[in-house]
Amino acid sequence: MANDTTKKLPSFLYGQGDRIALLKRVLHQLGHPDEKFKIIHVCGTNGKGSTSTMIAALLQKMGERTGLFTSPFIDEVTESIRIDDTMISAASFAGYVKVITAVLVKMELDPAALSAFEMTFVVAMLYFAEHRVAYVVLECGLGGELDATNAVKTTAYSIFTKIGLDHTRILGTTIAEIAVTKSKIIRAHAEVIIAPKQPPQVYTILAQQARRMAAQVHLAATVELRVVATAQTKTFMQLKTAHAECTFEYSLLGTYQQENLATVLRWLQVFLAKEKRNFKLEQLIAKTMPSLSIPGRFEKIKTAPLIILDAAHNLDGIKAFTATVNTLYPEKPKKIVVGFLKDKDYGHCVAKLLEIKNASFYLTEPEHPTRKLAAVELQQVFDKISRMHAPAFTAARQAFNQAVAAAKEEDGLILVVGSFYLLKAVRKLIVPKNKEG
Repeated sequence: MANDTTKKLPSFLYGQGDRIALLKRVLHQLGHPDEKFKIIHVCGTNGKGSTSTMIAALLQKMGERTGLFTSPFIDEVTESIRIDDTMISAASFAGYVKVITAVLVKMELDPAALSAFEMTFVVAMLYFAEHRVAYVVLECGLGGELDATNAVKTTAYSIFTKIGLDHTRILGTTIAEIAVTKSKIIRAHAEVIIAPKQPPQVYTILAQQARRMAAQVHLAATVELRVVATAQTKTFMQLKTAHAECTFEYSLLGTYQQENLATVLRWLQVFLAKEKRNFKLEQLIAKTMPSLSIPGRFEKIKTAPLIILDAAHNLDGIKAFTATVNTLYPEKPKKIVVGFLKDKDYGHCVAKLLEIKNASFYLTEPEHPTRKLAAVELQQVFDKISRMHAPAFTAARQAFNQAVAAAKEEDGLILVVGSFYLLKAVRKLIVPKNKEG
């Protein structure tokens, strides 16, 4: 498996020395692969993966050979690197790791000088360059300024999804501090797109940094988009532009996906104008948006019984998850499998989850040896907030099986929410592996 090629590397080196300078040196030794294509850099707290995937899909519909780099992966590290929706093969991934390791040795560096994420990022740059993509949609991993993806020389577009509190021990304890860190991905003369419904200080901080970089700001809040109808499998949206109105089907469930969609549509408007493309915006979105599917983002993976996975793991994400569930399934019995990492704000997340109507909870632990929150500790939080003594299981499989059995008895649905490490454990029980290139 490709995961084996990076498992001996450090899992986390963020902020330990000047990582960006090191990565720039590595990219230089490799012939500047990051300069072989135009980059659309996507940064934020929530919605990065969905936004990145939609942009890549639109570029493909325009006939552009498109690279997509996302994180975290659920099953295999190869999921993080795709060209036109096909993953890099495990063999190719391992081959690029060997090339990069040889360069590190040549630079008189330890072969483990890069973290697993940094190595994956450099592999992506080489892979995209060698396969001559025209555009790369590059999702930030953590933060912005010190994230490995910020080692690229330049970007054409800087896109900011919803910014909120997460990774506060690393990025800062206030939204303003986090926004400052994320703003540093903006490059000179880039086009900057900002998602709607940001905290006021976020707009101010991003706009100030854009001015410093002589970059142009475009607000997604200006997009006239509304919901026409909502079903349990799709949403019908209406977009009003200066030239026309169009109604289209949107396959991504979740009320938060409407904000991500507005951000993507604002980018598309800017892209078509800047790149002087003659595509009709209305036709592009009508062809692209009905068939989108993103693993772990309110992902419906089975229908009998209905099973949905969502990687909401911070307070903003849980708020959006709760709103979506109550909107789409207000009366249906719900069996919810929950597991968090211990460095998250799980107390407030639990309080918000308890607002879900007609729900029972099955508590478990993500598959992470050091960061998982013990199921019994999560159980204590539920006890304290609600006096609901939800059952706790150390193994995610046990929690999931109990939830499925209970849902069958009541014709209910099963939801799995929390850490990506929890989704990974549950998803592999049900979903076959993705295709590789």
